Amino acid sequence: MAPKSNGDGPISAPVPYIVRVSKSFIYVSLLTSILLAFTIGRAARIILIEGPREALLAPHDSSAMFVRPEHSKPRLPNPKLIEGKEVPKTLYTAKNFDSGAIGASSSSAYLERSGDLAVDADTENSPFCKADKDGKQECSRSASGNAIENKIANDTNGDEDAHHPAGQHLLVDIKNVDGTFLNSELRLAEAMISVVNESKLTLLSYHCHKLIPMGVSCVGVLLESHISFHTWPAEGVITLDLFTCGSGELVPVLPIVERLFAVPIEGEEEDAPLTVWSHKLRGFSPTQSRLGDDLGKFVLERTYMDFKVEVASTITKFQRIDIYDSINAAQGRNYLSYTKSLTNDGSYESLHPELFLPEREVYLDGVLQSTRHGNEAYHEALVHPGAFAHPNPKRVAIIGGGEGATLREALKHKSVETVTMIEIDGAMVSFSREHLPDWNTCSDIEGSAHWCGDDPRAIMRYEDGMAWFDDRFSDNEKKKAEKYEEDPFDILIMDALDPQDNILYTNIAFIKTLYNSLSDDGILVMQLGESAHPDGPAEEISTNSKRAFVLKAFEKVGFKSVSLYEEGNCKFRGPWSFAVAMKGDVTSALWYRSAAEADVAIRKRIRKTVSGKPALKYFDGALMESYQNPPKSFETVFCRASPVPDSCKYLVGNEQIAISAYNRKLYDPIVDRHSSREGGICDYVSYVMTRKKDRYDSLPEEVKAMCI
Repeated sequence: MAPKSNGDGPISAPVPYIVRVSKSFIYVSLLTSILLAFTIGRAARIILIEGPREALLAPHDSSAMFVRPEHSKPRLPNPKLIEGKEVPKTLYTAKNFDSGAIGASSSSAYLERSGDLAVDADTENSPFCKADKDGKQECSRSASGNAIENKIANDTNGDEDAHHPAGQHLLVDIKNVDGTFLNSELRLAEAMISVVNESKLTLLSYHCHKLIPMGVSCVGVLLESHISFHTWPAEGVITLDLFTCGSGELVPVLPIVERLFAVPIEGEEEDAPLTVWSHKLRGFSPTQSRLGDDLGKFVLERTYMDFKVEVASTITKFQRIDIYDSINAAQGRNYLSYTKSLTNDGSYESLHPELFLPEREVYLDGVLQSTRHGNEAYHEALVHPGAFAHPNPKRVAIIGGGEGATLREALKHKSVETVTMIEIDGAMVSFSREHLPDWNTCSDIEGSAHWCGDDPRAIMRYEDGMAWFDDRFSDNEKKKAEKYEEDPFDILIMDALDPQDNILYTNIAFIKTLYNSLSDDGILVMQLGESAHPDGPAEEISTNSKRAFVLKAFEKVGFKSVSLYEEGNCKFRGPWSFAVAMKGDVTSALWYRSAAEADVAIRKRIRKTVSGKPALKYFDGALMESYQNPPKSFETVFCRASPVPDSCKYLVGNEQIAISAYNRKLYDPIVDRHSSREGGICDYVSYVMTRKKDRYDSLPEEVKAMCI
């Protein structure tokens, strides 16, 4: 209202007025404001967001592997149920976030059960998806979720192994892969589904994101667990992992993964896809798997190997055999040198390919048995020290030795007339002949055969070694029938499983049978597994208790001397120990020959080679002399026994000189290490008596009396 004046008098009260606005004016004003705000906002988006993003993407538009995503999301293939499998009862729930800022698209697909409503790959249009108050999507796989959940809880069918809190994890990294393939969400999804189906697994659902400027990430939920991967198209790299519960092995899936995901780059024949992989056991399994033994620790789990591949595997009537090739740069070899050795480019590697071969390892039920670069060191240490402690070995027997390398070394001796090899697993021998030819060829030994088993001196018997010897040499007179008559052996070599894994090493009757099978100067040789560790407890109460038992059993059955030695070049991740038990006095004396005397004996007895190369790669007189004293670690753990052995009580001063007491045991590494065969401790007693009177006075009286 407006005020009014009445002359010079006071101003009167204002007169009210009314402004009338039509409805059309209000509507027009509101619409104009909305259009103006939209125009300003759109202009700001173009200037501040879309313009810089176009500039960022411009360099990638010219790339052959880059495909600008369309606004519509791709329809990915649904998981397929392989024939013979029932669709599992499951619930699907998820929360999806807006990934528009970093992803070009995101898509999902689900396994369908007959009669279910179809669920679109676009979860926004799914009839069972709804947005919560934060804008996240929650999806239920079925409208009758509670009913299905109850059925899952009551379902007791299926492999019981799948319910253990354990599983297997396969990690695969591949490089030099085609970039176009790695940037194709559809092709990658198809490859993932194929891997799952060919592996006999069940894919319940999967979800993929295509990223900006390039790359794809996918994760699939399996009934057994999950599969996932991420790609770097520009670098040609994909990393994939597959985890499953239960006992089904994943290592056989690796060739499937390589075939479907290792797509080579067109025109790049030299840079073939390269795969690096690792297999791990996860969780807490109530049972022991061979994959958790040496095979897992030394090969499958290691990710830093330049190269590893399964050469062959088989299951025989008695065991599982696995053979792997691998290259470990930390051991002086690398994959690049190996690939160059396969060429004819005149390089050092191509001229000496034998120096760059991958390590080949043999596993029996997951336990490492032999290696390509250690097989000579191991088998020479097993055969020749005992053989050269015998003056003239003619008859040799081998228990085990399925690879054929122990037979190979025995046949190198001119004096040997027969070698009887008793191996229970004939399939192991055939498998080794096919895949381990370097182990069992005698083609370079003069007068032998291409395969050692065909040498006229070799007698191959595929039967139980324990039963074979028990029938012929047991103390049980009833078993000594005429058909079992057998002449005694000069050398008997036990090349069976390690003592920790073999019950034969705790059977005193069997050890007595082996003693009976030897000639008067016969020698028994055993490999005793990885050497004792100086920080370990007494062997009697450790995992090496069987080794301790057999060393004591040698004395009980009648052997006159026992020598323990070790070899560190067997490639078993630790030094390996061996024992020689001698039945006669002559052999014990020959064991202590000097290096020069041993070299002369080796030169006279070992057969020459066809190639002119040395017949022995490691063994010589100097090595033989080093075997004469038992390893220090065995002395250490020997003295940790309870009660403490007498010889351990007679260590004098810091010189660690052992006293050869009257009641020493047959196996006594203290005396063997510190007492010479010419007089031992009495030489020391004489020395301190004339020059170190105080030490002489401190010696035990029984020791002084022994040396008077």
